[in-house]
Amino acid sequence: MSTNQTIATWVAFILTAMQSKHKLYGEAFTKVIKKYKIIPFLINNYELLHYYDNDYVTDDLSRYITEQGGSLNVV
Repeated sequence: MSTNQTIATWVAFILTAMQSKHKLYGEAFTKVIKKYKIIPFLINNYELLHYYDNDYVTDDLSRYITEQGGSLNVV
């Protein structure tokens, strides 16, 4: 598997973990990941974040969204 495939697989896995943890699905989840540029954030920070467990990464994403003035409770 190439590095890009590995990163894409990890990003998809983390997005699924985030959906489950925050009970965000469908259009609501799509709005969150687009508005806060979650996919580029994960790709750009893969080298650091992939060492951590899913709970840490999803908590980090929640902090990242909050720091941008957002919330996972209100889209």
